[in-house]
Amino acid sequence: MRMTKRSTMMLCGVAAATLLPASAQAQSAPPPANTQATNDQRDADATATGPDIVITAQKRDERLLNVPVSVTAVDTRALTAQNLVRLQDYASRVPGLSVPGTTITSISLRGITTGGGTNPTVAVTIDDIPINATGRVASNFPDLDPSDLQRVEVLRGPQGTLYGAASLGGLIKMVTTAPDPTRFSGRFEAGTSSIYNGDVGYVARGAINIPVWRDKIAIRASAFRRDDAPYIDNINPLVNQKDANKRRTEGTRIALLVKPTDNFTITLARLDQTVTGRNSGPVQITGFPTDYKPVRGYNVTNVGPQIAQDKTRLYSAKIEYDFGGVALTSVSGWGRLSTFNDSDLTTTFPYVLGAIPGFPIPTPLFPGAPAGSTVRLKDGNVLNKFSQEVRLSSTGIGAFQWILGGFYTNERVVVDQNLQSFAPTGTLFADVGDFPVPSTFKEKAVFLDVTYKFTDRFDVQVGGRYSKNDQTVRQDQTVAAAAVPLFGPTRLGTLVKASDDSFTWLVTPRFKINDSVMIFARVASGYRPGGPNLQAASSLPFKPDRVVNYELGTKGTLFSRTLTFDMSLFDIEWSDVQLQNTAPSNLAFLTNGGKARSRGFEGALTWAPGDGWSFNGNMTITDATLTSTIPTPTSGAALIGGPGTRLPYSPKFTSNLGGSKSFRVTDDLKFTVGANWTHIGDRNSALRSTTAPVARRGAVIIPSYNLVDANATFAYKGFNLSFYVRNLFNEHGILNIDDRQGAVTTTNATFVQPRSVGVVGSFAF
Repeated sequence: MRMTKRSTMMLCGVAAATLLPASAQAQSAPPPANTQATNDQRDADATATGPDIVITAQKRDERLLNVPVSVTAVDTRALTAQNLVRLQDYASRVPGLSVPGTTITSISLRGITTGGGTNPTVAVTIDDIPINATGRVASNFPDLDPSDLQRVEVLRGPQGTLYGAASLGGLIKMVTTAPDPTRFSGRFEAGTSSIYNGDVGYVARGAINIPVWRDKIAIRASAFRRDDAPYIDNINPLVNQKDANKRRTEGTRIALLVKPTDNFTITLARLDQTVTGRNSGPVQITGFPTDYKPVRGYNVTNVGPQIAQDKTRLYSAKIEYDFGGVALTSVSGWGRLSTFNDSDLTTTFPYVLGAIPGFPIPTPLFPGAPAGSTVRLKDGNVLNKFSQEVRLSSTGIGAFQWILGGFYTNERVVVDQNLQSFAPTGTLFADVGDFPVPSTFKEKAVFLDVTYKFTDRFDVQVGGRYSKNDQTVRQDQTVAAAAVPLFGPTRLGTLVKASDDSFTWLVTPRFKINDSVMIFARVASGYRPGGPNLQAASSLPFKPDRVVNYELGTKGTLFSRTLTFDMSLFDIEWSDVQLQNTAPSNLAFLTNGGKARSRGFEGALTWAPGDGWSFNGNMTITDATLTSTIPTPTSGAALIGGPGTRLPYSPKFTSNLGGSKSFRVTDDLKFTVGANWTHIGDRNSALRSTTAPVARRGAVIIPSYNLVDANATFAYKGFNLSFYVRNLFNEHGILNIDDRQGAVTTTNATFVQPRSVGVVGSFAF
């Protein structure tokens, strides 16, 4: 399944995605107040046009096509029916979004990334509550099951003025479904799937909405459990299991809405989700400069037992009061994100057991280890976070609109890593070291956003935000005597502090050519906070890095609103780029590394000609490169790169094309069939390090790949029965490659999931 870039661009004008971005929806009158709560009944109509989607990207309700920001609003009604349950599954539906890994720090928009390992470049919020601003805890993206999501808004380009730290590349905003005090409703769903050369998976979901007091009080509760179909065989003697990569995701959410008066609303919510995985090891490939073929076969790994668990718990309270002309909004959030990984890292720390020629520690730390011994890392991370935002905003329709707000967040992180060596029998051979790292991050900010309408067709938005950040970090360690030359002695670390402040701003003129088409220019800035490093790795702090985004865009509808478009040109200038370097002990630290830029084009088209047909396509062209040579740190390994070096995991070209056709069999029975095609262009893997062998210091280009999905749905009144095929032609596309560490002797890859076939049935009332 290979197509040329030229043929892909030609098809973009007429192709379609089965999962329509919300920008495809036709423009019409605003939806009624309870529109968001009626999704349970409308799930069967995921591709239907209707009221224009209203989003909250700029912290007020606005029609998507009127917002002078590049936004894709993913309508989640179709996600569960097609088993698109993780961000990686539907990332190709969003122009400019790259998701090569599972952590927040690996996600990028518009090519603004250095490959992970640093602070995030994309901010993530759940109901306007930020998840985390720093990368001290390697939090996985909180892949909330889409069954209780109203939509996912993806804002491209820096959003520092309204959303603060970590939004250099953009923002992913998850919006949950609110309780509806006007009607009793519910939805129940069950499904199963089978994966090529693998096993079977299952899913069950349920949600119910209860109006306790009509128009005044409502409760919405939901629960789900999903067992993904495993397919990776682990031949390690300590595992020796077919279909070993078990993964279970389960969670609950309960929300209470209280509306004492028409102008006063209180929403309280509690969300829990747990993801448990086992034996999901990487696949060893032949590596640079060969053709990246698996050493033992596709979907075969050889690592010791792996255990991983992620827990997300979030409490939120939102208070809204309309004084008449001015609205007060308060958003409070307390979250706890915890991760635990017990992993085989023998290839990452080979010097624990054996000598590495040319390595700073030429002899093994524990030379008496029996043949076949392993090195394991137990990595436990806990993030406790409180955030509070209070804002006032205008609510009238006059020429002058504004938002004034204040924000505070307090993150407390504990990272505890324990490195151990085990004999082939599984018994503990040596306790190498224990490295607990407590840290804190506090942000205080004020922001102001003002829009002035000069005429009915022309307005200008201006905004600014001042942020003050304070951080602390301390490394305590207990080290075995044999490991002291590498990690230093057992000690209680000194508390290291760092502070910085940043001012971000935006200017956005907008001109409405007519009632259906508008153009806008946007100049906006964003930043990531700096911070202290672990003294065992580097005694020097790192500074904030910043971007300025220059953008020209247009949105609108044509041909009686059957054709919807959203296009933009952008140029992002990035200074003081934060980079992850490595100390001789393999401990990571951050430095600032010169400049980079990303330029490109994003376009999305949707055509709904009628008679049940719907077509959609998006295309992204990105040129993201370094513009200066990466400086050498005062100690440790240096990353390699100079002007023209492509930024990691930033394909020059991507596209998504597809289409659907609905047939009305009877008044109550509808049948819809669709297909979707995705092209991901070639990408560079992570930047090379000077600790890597000379032969492996060149650019590692990950090959392009193509995926085809297909689906069909029968809808009868409140019943839906959906069939899907993911990766129809069983492509072996590579999501990411890991061979960055100089002491690592293997090259590992993560491949896209093999072909899977499934069915999902649901009932809504």
